[in-house]
Parts: sequence; C-alpha cells; structure tokens
Amino acid sequence: MTPIQIVFLLASLCVLASATNNRCTYKGNNYQHGQTFIDVYSECKCNDGKVTCSQRVYPKKSCTYKEKTYQDGQTFIDVYNVCKCDDGKVTCSQRAYTKTPCTYKGKTYQDDQTFKDDCNDCKCDEGKVTCSKRVCPSRFAIDVNSYGRFAIDVNIYGRCAIDVNSYGRFAIDVISNGRFAIDVNSNGRFAIDVNSYEDPCTYKGKTYKDGQTFKDDCNDCKCNDGKATCSNRPCPSRFAIDVNSYGRFAIDVNKNDRFAIDVNSYEDPCTYKGKTYKDGQTFKDDCNDCKCNDGKATCSNRPCPKDPCTYKGKTYTDGQTFKDDCNDCKCNDGKATCSNRPCSSY
Repeated sequence: MTPIQIVFLLASLCVLASATNNRCTYKGNNYQHGQTFIDVYSECKCNDGKVTCSQRVYPKKSCTYKEKTYQDGQTFIDVYNVCKCDDGKVTCSQRAYTKTPCTYKGKTYQDDQTFKDDCNDCKCDEGKVTCSKRVCPSRFAIDVNSYGRFAIDVNIYGRCAIDVNSYGRFAIDVISNGRFAIDVNSNGRFAIDVNSYEDPCTYKGKTYKDGQTFKDDCNDCKCNDGKATCSNRPCPSRFAIDVNSYGRFAIDVNKNDRFAIDVNSYEDPCTYKGKTYKDGQTFKDDCNDCKCNDGKATCSNRPCPKDPCTYKGKTYTDGQTFKDDCNDCKCNDGKATCSNRPCSSY
C-alpha cells in the first residue's frame, strides 16, 4: 500500500469514529464523548451519547463545641456526657459511670445501700454516708454466762441489774418500775417499792401522780414520769367588780378574744303580776305566751276566746243576740244579759 493510500485510510477511520461516538445531552447541556462534569453531589461522564453519574466523594464538616473544634467522627467528654461530632453537628448522651462506694467505720457499703449504726439509720450516697441523729441508749454490760450477767441499762429498760440465773436476780429498777427488788426465784421475792412504779410530779406546791392530768389556770397539764408539762395558751386577764347578786361590771380581755363590759352577767329576773320569773323563763298569761328577758316580761297579744252562754236551756255564742219574749238579750263572755221591758198584755 502506498503512503497516499495509508493516509486516506486513516482519515476514513477518523471520520467513521467521529460518526460512531455520539455526543450527550444532559439537563439541556451538550457534552462531548468522554467529557466529565459535576451535577450537584454527583460526578458524571458522557460515553457515546449516554451519561453515567456516581455519588461524589467530599470531605465532611468538622464541629465547633464550647469554643473547641472536633473532627468528623471524633468523640469527647463534656462533664457527665459523651459527645460525638457528626458532619458538623454535635450529639451528646449521658455518660455511664460507676458511683463511688462508702467506707464507714472500717466497712464498705455500695452506693444507695442502707445500714444501721447502733440505733441510727444510715445510707451511702455517692461516697458519702448520712445517718439519723437519734440518741442511742447507753449501756454497760458484763456477761457472766449464758444466764447471769452484770448490766447497767440506762434507757432500754431503765435499770441496774445483776442477773444470777434465768429465774433469780438482784435488781434495782430505776425508771421502768421505780423500785428496789430482790427476786429469789420465779415465784418468790422480797421487794421494796419506792413509788407506784413511776415518779410523781410536784408543781406549784402540789403533788400529782404519774399520768395524772390537771389544770393550771386555763392551761392543761400532765404529770409524766416526774415532770409536769403544760400547754402554753394565754389566759384571760380579768378585773371584775360585782355590783349585786345579779349584775356586775367586768373587763374580759382574752376569754372570748374581746374587750367587754358586762353590766349584768347573770341577767335580771322579772316580776309580772306579783310573780317572779327567772331570766329566760317562759310562762302563760291567760291565753298569751310570755317570756322574761333581762328583767322585762314580754307577752303575745292574742285575744282569748270568750265563753258561750246557756240561757233557759239554750246555748248562745259570745256576742250573739236573741229574744226572750219581748226582751232583747245578748251573750257576753259566758253571761246572758236581757232588757227588762214588761210585755204588753191584751
């Protein structure tokens, strides 16, 4: 083949290749065969008239949190939280951590565990022990054997006791029974009772039994194991001048939360038609109801029903008029009265 023929053949192949590899049209734009371009988040390529795209790989954003910068995917601690940077956004969740146990008087307690310290209730709270503050009974005891011991009980039983065995003992009961006693056995004993088991109270020169209640002016008091306790109500201060057996002048300050002048605190009786009635007493006057009120009698004003009349075997009502021959008659409160005109005789 001559050189001219070779050149002509190559030119023909180029024309043929140009005719075979078509251009691409994508979203209104034309792209040459083999050309690459960007479509938002995708990378595209024109291949013989057909566009193929794949997701574009791009770097994710870092995060800024409390003036610090963290890379995407980085985790960090924020006080009690665990946080993570995710493409420019920080998300945090509560941090899981082990609470601190407590050590108290040589013993270890877990967090939130409760326990006793003598007569007090205690609790472990994140490494710190808190206990109630009840006063515990102080007790000194020497155990001799399984049945006998020497013991001083101050508060629990309130006694000093030497137990010889399970049945016999020498005991001084200070509080609970208030007595000195020698117990010989379960059935026999020698005992001296100091009081009726509990201490009496002496209050303002008077003695009261244990448990006894009494008054101190307007306050309620009670004797409790040798000590008197009273309420703290303010008592009324009163100045009174008695005028007579029924009336008085009085100033009452506190009794009813008022300032009052009582002129006749007992109220006056009433004298009515020669009879005396007490204040507030009710009574009858004929057909009327009466009442004594602070020295004055008041009565209703009802008219009493009057009696009918019986005249010559006939009954007439009060006020009724009738004829007796030539005389005019009238019934007046049970009594008939007639005129005394002589009848004419023909």
